Amino acid sequence: MTATTEAVAAAAIASTPVQEQTALHPTHPAGKIMSSLPSTPTSASSETSQALSEIFFVESSRRKHSIKIQVKLCPEGVYLRRETDQDDHINEQLIRIDDIIGSRYGPRLKKRPRGGLTSCKNPSGDATQEQEQQPDSDNSAYLYIYAYLKKEKPLRRVQTLRILRFRSSNDYAENLQTAELWHRTIRDHKQRNTTTIDISGSILGSGSGKHLLILLNPKSGSGKGRELFQKQVAPLLTEAEVQYDLQITTHPHYAQEFVRTRKDLLERYSGIVVASGDGLFYEVLNGLMERMDWRRACRNLPLGIIPCGSGNGLAKSVAHHCNEPYEPKPILHATLTCIAGRSTAMDVVRVELSSKDKHYVMYSFLSVGWGLIADIDIESERLRSIGAQRFTLWAIKRLISLRTYKGKVYYLPYPKEEQETPIAAAAAAASVASHQEKEMEKGAPVQLSVEEPAPPSRPISLPLNVNGDVGNVNDVSEFRDLPEDLSEESETDPDQFADALSLDRSIFRQHADSWHSAMSRRTAFYSVGGQSIRSSRSRMSVHQRIEAANAEFAELVPSGTIPGLQLPLPAADGWFCEDGNFVMVHAAYTTHLSSDCYFAPESRLNDGIIYLVIIRSGVGRHQMLNFLLSMNTGTHLPHGDDDPFIRVVPVRAFRIEPCGSDGILVVDGERVEYGPIQAEVLPGLINVMTTNGQ
Repeated sequence: MTATTEAVAAAAIASTPVQEQTALHPTHPAGKIMSSLPSTPTSASSETSQALSEIFFVESSRRKHSIKIQVKLCPEGVYLRRETDQDDHINEQLIRIDDIIGSRYGPRLKKRPRGGLTSCKNPSGDATQEQEQQPDSDNSAYLYIYAYLKKEKPLRRVQTLRILRFRSSNDYAENLQTAELWHRTIRDHKQRNTTTIDISGSILGSGSGKHLLILLNPKSGSGKGRELFQKQVAPLLTEAEVQYDLQITTHPHYAQEFVRTRKDLLERYSGIVVASGDGLFYEVLNGLMERMDWRRACRNLPLGIIPCGSGNGLAKSVAHHCNEPYEPKPILHATLTCIAGRSTAMDVVRVELSSKDKHYVMYSFLSVGWGLIADIDIESERLRSIGAQRFTLWAIKRLISLRTYKGKVYYLPYPKEEQETPIAAAAAAASVASHQEKEMEKGAPVQLSVEEPAPPSRPISLPLNVNGDVGNVNDVSEFRDLPEDLSEESETDPDQFADALSLDRSIFRQHADSWHSAMSRRTAFYSVGGQSIRSSRSRMSVHQRIEAANAEFAELVPSGTIPGLQLPLPAADGWFCEDGNFVMVHAAYTTHLSSDCYFAPESRLNDGIIYLVIIRSGVGRHQMLNFLLSMNTGTHLPHGDDDPFIRVVPVRAFRIEPCGSDGILVVDGERVEYGPIQAEVLPGLINVMTTNGQ
């Protein structure tokens, strides 16, 4: 993909060939640069106007005279209009504002030296140095517009550079002021069009001054993470004028600790971009969930991914969701997604594990695996130096020596849109006893009996509202302000607020402990239903206060809605169980597990569904070979329940109880302790950077 250096040229509007070169900036303003002549009037405009318009001319060696083009900058983008001599035919082109990533104004940019690597610098100082260069002899000012045009069939992004040369005045300062007005107008239009993420902080005029936090793993993929960032990511960030802080990871769990312990994370950064594989994104996600302010962090800090690793399942899933190209330059396309300024809600899965005396919780965004795919993912680590090809080679090895694992799989099916009719439900209940006996003999899934003993009672967490506050099951009123007119007849008793900020001693002694009293001696207040407000004195012992603090802290982390891993599953909730030998059980909640593994075609980023793929023992190697070969096209999953060995079940939660201690469990490609594991989906918990912002 080469850089198109014709600057709003006639060749871009007509069907003439496009001049291309590998450098982003031209060495000289050869006849493709559009320039405004002194005699060309500029349309009346001000800083508050919504559109700018100017007439430009392009010198052409094929024609005796210059080509006249009208350029109009509007909220939709840059509109180009050229009139030809042939029957007054008009050629038009629109560069959408979404395809423009940034612009730069000043004197003509000189060609950058080729070869060698430069340090990863924040681009804020480069523009100032370039603008201090001496202007041309004719006092021209230049505007460089960087765009990546989206093309269909095949789906791709075409890197394009448009150059506008302003010389309508003999004074360089006036020409520069005009170029600056166009530059600022482009930023304003983009800011109005991208309201989710302030990726460039104060550059967009927001005054926030927030930067993007970029976490880079230099050893990701084949160990070329730093080089890939400098050559492919940093130039785009410079073109987009994105202010960023780059953190290089130095050891495992560096990113998790950095995100968890950074006190000014929300105040300094507008988003977090992971330049690595899925493993580093996993660290960032769990680091956020370990913060005391995790709710606000998940809501206000969108996460982005630039695929510098070997798996890159999330980056491919995001590109699929946005209908954006991925190959042949996934790093470039993912960077464009991260600087688009929009975000989309994404599901997170809460994973609970228990091994020996350990019991802990982690958070997943990609998949949970047990069996074949998990074996391939972990055991191929010894071939990491060859990149993504390690998965293919190890899949062949594992297919030759196919393993099976004994255990139990429980799952809670995702509710269907159409409920069963009462007649169908009654018929199903009448035959459930005999049906369960037959299915148990076949090893098929069996719904747990309703007559099983109910699980022991356990503390139930209070429900959380959308703002992360603890609420009651019933409607709980917030603390009320004083009515504007206490004389009006209403359901509210005016006497309950009579002591508010009152210094009357008689009233104070009767109602001195009200929430609204300035002299209240009580320290704990509760919002209760109804029309009155009550409080309780803080007469707790030290032990009670510690217990209350622990209970409050427990509410700070997201609690699960399914029974704990040590508790039996409630029969009334519709859990199913499968017992026997399995080749693999893999749960996915994104479309892709890696860049070439289209595992769950029907998955969406925020659909609240886990796609549980179960392959039982007895499946043939030929069928497994077809399964593995078809994963890159998404045709590996059977339709319906006709296949006795391979099934896919949409679920909200599941539990795996493996027998024995020899096996591999993975969460987002990372190996975890082997033992019982369960997971449930938390819909739309985080935000990921996308181009459509759905």
